[in-house]
Amino acid sequence: MRNGTPLEWADLLGVGPDDLPASTRLLVRGVEVLDDAIVQLRSMLHDCPDRGLDEALLQLERQARNVVVLVRDLHHEVVRELT
Repeated sequence: MRNGTPLEWADLLGVGPDDLPASTRLLVRGVEVLDDAIVQLRSMLHDCPDRGLDEALLQLERQARNVVVLVRDLHHEVVRELT
């Protein structure tokens, strides 16, 4: 794992090691839902006259996508190590 052991992640999420894969899967789903909502918001406001807002939403969308990738990687590493 890149950062943290499965035990550290289980402790952070308040679950036992056996429940960690399911918990990280829920975490993946949560960040995917958040990412989808940000994409929808940016699409809605894409042509807004406030270029600063448009740029801020673009940056938010990129960062959310990065979080999705990192959390998916975490889930895959947890599954690989614990199953």
